[in-house]
Amino acid sequence: MPNTLTGVRVIELGSGPVTGIAGMVLADFGAEVLRIEDPAGDRLGDLPAAPMWQRGKKRVVLDLQLEADRQKLNELCAGADVLLSNLRLSALERKGLDPGSVREQHPHLIYCHISGFGNRGPLADLPGYEHVVAAYAGRMKQFTGIVDREGPVLSAVQVGIHAAAQSAVSGILAALLQRGEKGTGRLVETSLLQGMLPYEMGSMIGHQFFDQLGDLKPLLQLTEEPPLPSLYYHPAQAGDGAWMQFGNLLPHLFDNFLIATELVDVLADPAFDPEQMLLFPEEKHEAFRQRMLERIQERSAAEWMDTFVEDGGIVATAYRTTQQALSDPDIVPNGHVIKKEGGGLQLGPLARLIETPAVPGGNLEPGEALANNWIQTPRPRPTETTNKDLPLRGIRVVEVATIIAAPLAASFLSDMGADVIKVEQIGGDPYRSLLGGLGAARVNVGKRSISVNLKTDEGRQLVHELLASADVLIHNYRPGVAERLGIGYDQIHDQNPGLIYLQSNGYGPDGPGALRPSTHPIPGAAMGGVMYQMGERLPEDLQSFEGLRRWTSRLMRANELNPDPNTALVITTAILLGLSARQRTGQGQRILVDMFGANAYANADDFLSYPGKAPRIMPDEKLLGLSATYRLYPCKDGHWVFLALTCEKERETFCGVLEREGIEVPSSAHLRSNGSETIAELESLFAGRDADDWQNLLAPDGVACVRADGLIPAEFWLKDKQVTAMELTQRATHPKFGSYVRHGPLVQFDEQMPELSGPPLAGSDNKTVLGEFGYDSERVDELVRTGVLWQE
Repeated sequence: MPNTLTGVRVIELGSGPVTGIAGMVLADFGAEVLRIEDPAGDRLGDLPAAPMWQRGKKRVVLDLQLEADRQKLNELCAGADVLLSNLRLSALERKGLDPGSVREQHPHLIYCHISGFGNRGPLADLPGYEHVVAAYAGRMKQFTGIVDREGPVLSAVQVGIHAAAQSAVSGILAALLQRGEKGTGRLVETSLLQGMLPYEMGSMIGHQFFDQLGDLKPLLQLTEEPPLPSLYYHPAQAGDGAWMQFGNLLPHLFDNFLIATELVDVLADPAFDPEQMLLFPEEKHEAFRQRMLERIQERSAAEWMDTFVEDGGIVATAYRTTQQALSDPDIVPNGHVIKKEGGGLQLGPLARLIETPAVPGGNLEPGEALANNWIQTPRPRPTETTNKDLPLRGIRVVEVATIIAAPLAASFLSDMGADVIKVEQIGGDPYRSLLGGLGAARVNVGKRSISVNLKTDEGRQLVHELLASADVLIHNYRPGVAERLGIGYDQIHDQNPGLIYLQSNGYGPDGPGALRPSTHPIPGAAMGGVMYQMGERLPEDLQSFEGLRRWTSRLMRANELNPDPNTALVITTAILLGLSARQRTGQGQRILVDMFGANAYANADDFLSYPGKAPRIMPDEKLLGLSATYRLYPCKDGHWVFLALTCEKERETFCGVLEREGIEVPSSAHLRSNGSETIAELESLFAGRDADDWQNLLAPDGVACVRADGLIPAEFWLKDKQVTAMELTQRATHPKFGSYVRHGPLVQFDEQMPELSGPPLAGSDNKTVLGEFGYDSERVDELVRTGVLWQE
């Protein structure tokens, strides 16, 4: 069975998880990955997940301070296809290894650079650690109120690393597709700051049209205290003290929940609105909330889950830690956990490609023989110049999906140049009717839309015509539904054997959850992300109603939307892997992705277990940070900074700046000990100046200290100077609101920012899309009249 990336050669010149995970994914799918290590080693190489990131790779030790070793790396670049690095641009320039210098010598090479804040702008040279970037981008402000104190809260799950790693792989694969065997390479750039962008899910749009939003305005405003959850998206505590999460977003799912919990009588109450799933007035709503939560306390979590799984139509799970999730009954049979060489368990492959599956390798091995082979067999000089257009131009994607994860993935493909046609049901994607359509506007940028009744023969025929010439189909139906609608893999494969057919659902096809629905709070709770965000500190004693109100509000704020973007990023990478395999084999294939597996990857720092593995470092009790020199501190003006000093050099620079400014320098011994005395000394230090003053003093010297409670993300992406310098947003046209600033792409090619479009209305492209298949305007109008098509 062929490998997806057989013959692709990748140099990994980086440190830590972001290049480690990106290189691991490439190696899992057959690429030769040669890791360049400094003689002193990778200072992040002792992190617990490092053995997993290094699987399937070879290593060569080079001292890049030495001319001879730089020359050897230069010879390796001649034999490689890809150079992947996250070293700071200034460090690369000093060694002559910056993108411009390397690509001038090796025009065939794909150079992928992952930075912290981007390679331009005022923070270009600041250490780009996950939590520094998250603090700066306002992400920590979003978790305010989940602990008993004021101020921002450490954002625990490393979503920036997840997004940047997946974006790097997607960008590399897109550039390789475009280059082929004869073309010139491209510069592929992403950053952890761009990695925060997928998690801004439409509030940025709403803030631009705030006066037009009416009753939705309060939903866009961040409150100090977390609001109470919606009834259908509610955490709860079971009778054994365990915590559960529900995600019955749609009315029919909530009806199933009410029936199973014997609360169905509320449907007959005139005060109950079945569409919005709430009661009027507020007193009745809160009385039902109390009844619902106390009902869940009548049985254990395991007993409730048996009932919900047996029903098959209720969205629910128990809260777990990441270590508990390793044995989840859906994670294991779907291959998301595999054995680790030397004992233990680790993450399985990113996605299941049926025809060209991943084959994860063993532990990191010496790579001198591989390096010599590359040096002796350099890649030929390009004979064609690759055009500077977006790399997926000419790729057609048909998206038959709803809500967030799969549609958002399709928009990422559009940002890389794909022609994405969104096939919506009559009436449009249900997401359009939620929150004034702000989220739908976020996930549907850059697409064309047709609205088709797939329950009619003519509707199915229309979609079959689209798929006959498509490169990719993405759907998020549960197993069996696509087949009933006539778009199952076997129903389409014969007419288009080159089609990349991606199916995304909640749990995967091989476990007990295969046919169950899922929404974003479920993988957030089940894969350990929320427990990590809460420091794995939830009360086990049964709570009163007031206690339930407090803790369920905190849990729901901690269980943010990130599971959907986490999944969208994996879908995007999986599609590019499928297209890469097709380029080698000439054949399409079926690809399976699920939210559980994708969110396991977002928790990659702890989604493994082996003898001697150190436990996941938990945030402190007040959720301020992970250590004394990696945490939040309050300042003189009541605002906050996040400080990250991770090595001796950074501590020396920090002390040097303070000494230069005449500020009393903390004890070197205390800084190194990183204990309670260090915290006390730094608290006293930061209380002496305002938060912005500390950033302005320390950041220019490369000390990672940033304001952590500045703009909320919705405003940050519109107003921040670093965002502007990196062109991470772009002006486009919304069909209802008019001109607005939209989210930019996650990957940039050759430092160019192409013109991107806004979202379509449902069915707005019926005539233009079907006109490409011979349908004239009159015929389309007739199909609208007969209910086969619809237009918003």
